[in-house]
Amino acid sequence: MALAYAAGATLSWQSFGAHVTPAFFPPAGVTLALMLLTPRPRWAVIVAAIVTAELAVDLYFGVGVATALGFATANSVEAIVGASVVSAWCGGVPDLRTRRGLGKFLVGACLAGPIVGGLIGGTVSSLQNSAPWLTTALHWWAGDAIGVLVVGAPILLWTKQSYVLRNRPVESAAVLAVTAVLSLVAIMWQAPLTLPLLPVMVWAALRLDVIGAALAGAVVAFTVNYMTGTGRAAFRLFGLAEAGRLVTTQIFVAVMVLVAMLIAQEAAGRVAALRASEAERRERDRLQTLAQLAQVLSAALTPSQIGDAVVKQLYTDAGAQAVALGLVTADGRRLEWVKTAGYPQLVQDKFGPSVSLDDLSASTEAVRTGRPVVIGSAAEYRRRYSQNADLMARTGAESLVNWPLISGTKPIGVLAMMWTQPQALDAAQLAYISAVATMVTQGLVRAQMYADEHARAAVLQAAVLPSEPADVADLEVTVTYEPADDEHGLGGDWYDVMALPKGRTYLAVGDVVGHGLPAVEDMAQLRSAGRAMALQGLPPSQLLAELNTFTAHASHGRFATMAVAVFDPAAGAISYALAGHPPMLLRRAREGDVVRLVDGCGPVLGPIHDATYTEGQARLEPGDTLVMYTDGLVEATGRHLETGITMAEKLIAGWKPDGPLNAGCRQLTGALVSRPRRDDVCVVIVRFRPVDCHG
Repeated sequence: MALAYAAGATLSWQSFGAHVTPAFFPPAGVTLALMLLTPRPRWAVIVAAIVTAELAVDLYFGVGVATALGFATANSVEAIVGASVVSAWCGGVPDLRTRRGLGKFLVGACLAGPIVGGLIGGTVSSLQNSAPWLTTALHWWAGDAIGVLVVGAPILLWTKQSYVLRNRPVESAAVLAVTAVLSLVAIMWQAPLTLPLLPVMVWAALRLDVIGAALAGAVVAFTVNYMTGTGRAAFRLFGLAEAGRLVTTQIFVAVMVLVAMLIAQEAAGRVAALRASEAERRERDRLQTLAQLAQVLSAALTPSQIGDAVVKQLYTDAGAQAVALGLVTADGRRLEWVKTAGYPQLVQDKFGPSVSLDDLSASTEAVRTGRPVVIGSAAEYRRRYSQNADLMARTGAESLVNWPLISGTKPIGVLAMMWTQPQALDAAQLAYISAVATMVTQGLVRAQMYADEHARAAVLQAAVLPSEPADVADLEVTVTYEPADDEHGLGGDWYDVMALPKGRTYLAVGDVVGHGLPAVEDMAQLRSAGRAMALQGLPPSQLLAELNTFTAHASHGRFATMAVAVFDPAAGAISYALAGHPPMLLRRAREGDVVRLVDGCGPVLGPIHDATYTEGQARLEPGDTLVMYTDGLVEATGRHLETGITMAEKLIAGWKPDGPLNAGCRQLTGALVSRPRRDDVCVVIVRFRPVDCHG
């Protein structure tokens, strides 16, 4: 700190005209920036460095001790005042990338601090040189203010935007070099500085952001002040005295730098707005693209075709620069690449057609552990996989995700994605990748079992419909699923019970028209798409509206019904919606009454374009029981649907409040379903437990 201050002060004495009048003073920016970046208790160290360096330089250049002490006091107080005002106003280090932050920096660091310093330093200098006090004070303020602006600003911006310069080192060097050359040429030829410098300052602002504009301004300040100090003033044609030329130079440089920084802020703001708009658009499109991916995957019959679909979809919608799909070999020892795209040849040569699962890499770790490997930065990758760090650095990778493809409980492969730009990898983006991975897994399972249609359908059905519902806090759940086709077990009914963020739970029951493999495929797509949309946070009514569009384009039968409910324990209620589906039945634990939930309804999924769905709400109490079912339970030959629902209500009303739910399932199916079954039957019974407020 002391050495940097001394070097800047010496430069000001020797090259910037400080021997004539207070002039451009770079150390003012150094001390101000360091104070803002340093905890206040350590400011005393900085002040000591200022005093030491100032005394040493002033005494070396023949200034008296009293005057040197006055200058040291002025520079110390100036830094303290400027840093205190800015720190208090901004709550810490100002963000010069914003107009608000820059404005506060200018007022506190470039105005308030230098004014106080000018009052003290101008008085000391005026007494020493017998010069007019006001003129000397103004010169002091101008020289220190420009020093703070062009030196302090780049230091403060370095912690936030140095990556811009590192990403474009050649262009950064070129901008600064051209700025210096044009400044020299303009002064030597007595040309107006604005004409040659404005384009390069705009270049710096647009390409190198605010830090580029600030650094280019620093180059202009050093160059122009140096030339002015040597007698080749930028404004000598104006007939100004040397002191006047120095002040005019500072004002000119300040205006140039501020204009460039404002241009950079405006450009960055517009780029950020465009990026935000693009991110919002892509988020809206994700729901539709999931449906498109599901549709393409439903027609993919081999792992290679699935790989082609995944590569196309993720390049287009997830914006990944590289994608790879790998499958575990039959012996479980290696990871074989089915499809790769976007990776440089050197990476493909390194990892070849397959890699051992014993190798240490992000992809093999995801398969071995069965957990996603999410890497948000190149530095994180270097820490975790140092043996491949140099190789990945040559790809320009900044963010990576390796998602395991799990069938049942067994990882069967991995979906790898790479970006050359840092990614947020927030919950929405990871939910999207998870949904894609789920769809890919289902497609791979289906493709691997393609040789036998019924075997493929059985595997797919087992993957989509677990034998036991997921264990969800605050809920007691039991499920009965009985397909109409007893021989092959191929049905189009499905259910879903899935935990959502914030303690909520997604509940769904659906019925696809038809039986056999096409019905199972439609069911798998609708169930997966519903899960993905639920993870995106869509309420039941909007979820059904999106699934309606999906069904029209993706299902074999072009027709499906569905009931959706989302349980929110914090609100003590469920929100629900129906798409041409029989109403859910809610048994009140306290009275034993059974209520039909019919407020949220709409048409069946598929045939009606742009169909809308209303949403209902139901308050819950501990012990209340919700019964969701498909029409196979209540509809039978010779029996109207309404009659079947009424029969179900009577049976449910007779249940004991704490009776076993599986017994309730057996009672319903035994009493209402005729043999042989002509339709699939799916029943989901949910009892709402008291919420544990102390857990």
